[in-house]
Amino acid sequence: MMDEEFDDFTDEQVEELVTRFETAVKNAESPYFDIEEFEEIIEYYDMNQNGKQMELAIRTATNIHPYHLHFKIKDAQRLITNKRIGQAILILNELAAIEPRNPHIRQTMAYAYSRMGKHQQSIDAYLESINLGAEPKELWVTIAYEYESIHQYKIAVDYLKKAIEEDPEDEGVLYEILFCFEIDKRMEDSLKFFTDFVNEHPYSHVAWFNLGITYSNLELYEKAIQAYDYTLVIDESFSSAYFNKANSLINLGDFKGAIDNFKETFQHEEPDGLTHVYIGQCYESLNNTELALEHYFKAIEINDKIVEVYVNLALIYFNMEKYNESLPYIHEALSLEPENIDYQYILGDILAELENYSEAATIYHHILEKNPENEEIYFDLAGIFWNMEERDSAFEVLDLGIQQTSSNYRNFVRYAEFHYELGNIPMAINYISIALNHSPNESIELLEGMTPLMEDLEIQNLIKNKRKKS
Repeated sequence: MMDEEFDDFTDEQVEELVTRFETAVKNAESPYFDIEEFEEIIEYYDMNQNGKQMELAIRTATNIHPYHLHFKIKDAQRLITNKRIGQAILILNELAAIEPRNPHIRQTMAYAYSRMGKHQQSIDAYLESINLGAEPKELWVTIAYEYESIHQYKIAVDYLKKAIEEDPEDEGVLYEILFCFEIDKRMEDSLKFFTDFVNEHPYSHVAWFNLGITYSNLELYEKAIQAYDYTLVIDESFSSAYFNKANSLINLGDFKGAIDNFKETFQHEEPDGLTHVYIGQCYESLNNTELALEHYFKAIEINDKIVEVYVNLALIYFNMEKYNESLPYIHEALSLEPENIDYQYILGDILAELENYSEAATIYHHILEKNPENEEIYFDLAGIFWNMEERDSAFEVLDLGIQQTSSNYRNFVRYAEFHYELGNIPMAINYISIALNHSPNESIELLEGMTPLMEDLEIQNLIKNKRKKS
């Protein structure tokens, strides 16, 4: 709410006022309180979100002090909060006719317009209230929020800058400026602003932190790390700086350094399940499966609703060819995100390796229907049908894939594999040649997993000649 604050009353005195008021109401008495006392009572109910008692206090205060407009403004604010905006505007228009230069009336009207979604009218009313003498600093931020609501982030930044000029230590405003730069994709402007800001205010850890984020968004990870280090010199307990620094180190391939920084966050805040997931991923990148598993299981102990951890576990066991151990983890992931196509694909792959071809075919077919642009699904579904000895279906899937994307080398490689197995070597070689013309390196990589084809001398020569030409 937008009110004056009074510091004359202690908490104990306010409690006593509220008790006196409630006792009088209970006893059907007509209590008298002066204006300041009523303001404290109303503010108490507002802060404690007791709307019923607040309404009663406002009504009583208005009856006793009918010429004090603050109570009627407060009543309008209450109505706005309760979505009775039309009634609030009627009251505010009446009050504006009495005191046309009262900034609190215009400010409350602006609040009403905002709640109605009339953001430009809200902005105009806030600016009027400033011209009438309202304290501008907080209103600069409020006006910025209104501009954000209509996606005018550049103008929002202009008003946020006004606020930060008045109070350079306002961390919330610094974060909001970064948010506007990010959502408006103005990273170069963000870089200039925060560079200038830290030059003027070198001990602002939030400004250094935001500068680090800006560098990260620009993929200047070394400079991002430097900015995060400055942040930590100023505030060594700022765990988010360690976390972001770790992500920058990952982008530079320094997984050990990233692990150290992720772990450092645990010294300054409660261990977080997602951080353990990131640590596990770093250990995977370092080919340390044992420690990766250790951190994934720690993540589940802390938070068993992180879908990524189950996917990572499923993939670890899949790559270890422990398909039965992989299966329950991908099922757990799908229980959290049942419509996720990527997770469904992993389940299909596991079932295929377990030679549960019928279920794998059902899943792959579902993926094809949902995402026919997926270039891999035709290759995989055709392979399943072939293993099920449904050869016509296998060829039909590949034909469908060619219709969808005629340059998909995977389908031509699969055609070659099928024809080779059927003994139609010339046709197989023809399809390999087509695949190599479309995507030579990718086709060769795929063929290297098909031993019978790679042992054929004619196919070997075809690949060798293609490599020479490329």
